Amino acid sequence: MSKHWFTWKALDNEQTMIGGLWVGDDAAEIQARLRNEGFFPVAIRRRQKPLREFLMHRAQIRWSFQTRRLANLLEAGIPFLQALEIMTSQKGELTFEQKQWLRVKDRVMAGSDLSEALQDLDSPPTPYVLSMIKAGEHAGNLGKALNEVADELEQDDAFRLKIHTALAYPMLLLIAVLVALFVLSTEVLPMYEKLFVSMDVELPFMTQVILMVGRKLPFILASLFLIAIGGILVLRFRNPNDWKINLKGLMRYLPLLNKIYRLNGLVQFTRILGRLLTTGIPLLEALRLTADTCRGSDMLKLTEQLIQSVRQGQRMAYILNTSEVFPREGAEMLAVAEETGQLDMMLYHITRLFRRDLECQLERLTRMIEPALILLLAGLIGLVAGGVMLPIFELSSHIE
Repeated sequence: MSKHWFTWKALDNEQTMIGGLWVGDDAAEIQARLRNEGFFPVAIRRRQKPLREFLMHRAQIRWSFQTRRLANLLEAGIPFLQALEIMTSQKGELTFEQKQWLRVKDRVMAGSDLSEALQDLDSPPTPYVLSMIKAGEHAGNLGKALNEVADELEQDDAFRLKIHTALAYPMLLLIAVLVALFVLSTEVLPMYEKLFVSMDVELPFMTQVILMVGRKLPFILASLFLIAIGGILVLRFRNPNDWKINLKGLMRYLPLLNKIYRLNGLVQFTRILGRLLTTGIPLLEALRLTADTCRGSDMLKLTEQLIQSVRQGQRMAYILNTSEVFPREGAEMLAVAEETGQLDMMLYHITRLFRRDLECQLERLTRMIEPALILLLAGLIGLVAGGVMLPIFELSSHIE
C-alpha cells in the first residue's frame, strides 16, 4: 500500500491542542500511533500531493535551522546528549519540533545513532541529509557534518528563491497582458462595436479585424486555459507519482526557460554528488542518494544511467560525454578527475561554473522578457486604440 501524508490535531495529557504532519498507510494507522504516543486524536485529514510538496519544502527549512543549532552546540564543546537536552529544554509547553527531538534523545540514550533516530521520526529528513549525518558519525566529526547539511539546505533554499524571484516579474507581466486582452475583448470593444452599428458607420479594414478578433478572443483564451488544465490532469492521472517531474521535463521545450531548468538540475546534481563524495561515501551509493534528490526527468534518467555504468565497473566519463544533458566541457573535466582521483574537488569547481552560468541566464532572461512584454502590452493597447479611433476620426471629418 502506498504511503500518504496526514495532518492531525490531538489533545495531549494537559488537554492542550497540538497538531502535526505524519506519513502512513491510512487514517487508522495515524490514530493508533497518536494513542500510543499518549495523545487523544481529534481530527485526521489526508493531505493532497501538491500541498505535501510545499510542506516538505517548509520542513527542509526547519531542518536547516535545527541542524545548525545542534552543530553550534557540538562545535562549542558541549557533549552530545547534553546538546540534545538543550534542544528540548524550554520553560512551559514544548513545541512539536521539540517533542520530536525529545524522541530522538530517547532513542540516542537507548543506544541508537543520531541518523537512525532521525530516520524513525514521523517526518524524517531527506535521504541526503541522513546520509550526510551518518557519514559525519562514522568520521567522528558530527558537528562539522551538521553544519555542512545546514549550509546545503540554506543554499538550496536561497537559490530556489532566486530562481522564483527572477521568474515572478515576467509571469506577472504575462498575466497583465492576458488580463488586458480579456478586458478589451469583453468590455471595451463590444461597447464601441454597438456604437458603430447604431451610427451605421462603414468601418475601416483594421477596425473590422480588431472587432472580429475581439469577439473570438475570450473563447481562444478560455480554450487555451482549459487545454492547459486538461493536459496537467491527464499527466497527473497517467503518472500519479512522477507527474510533476514529467511536467518540469516539458520545460526543456520552451525556448527561454529550457536552459535555466537544465542548468538548475546540473547545479543540484554536481553539488550534492560532490558533497557526498567529500564525506567519504562511495561513488555508487552517492549516485543513488543523488538520484533521490533529482527534480527533473532528464537528470534522473542520466543519474540512473551513471548508476548502471558504475555498477558494471565503468567510468562515468563515457556516459557524460554521450549525454545531451551534461555539457561536454564538464564531462571532459570529470574524465580528468576520474583519472587523477579528485572527483569530489572537480565537482566543486564544475558546480561553481554551472552556477555562474545559471545566474547569467537568469539575468539575461529578465532583461529580455520584461521589456518584450511591456512593449507587447503597449503595442496591443495602441493597436486597439488606433483601430477604435479611426472610425471616430472619419465621423468627425464628415461632421465638419
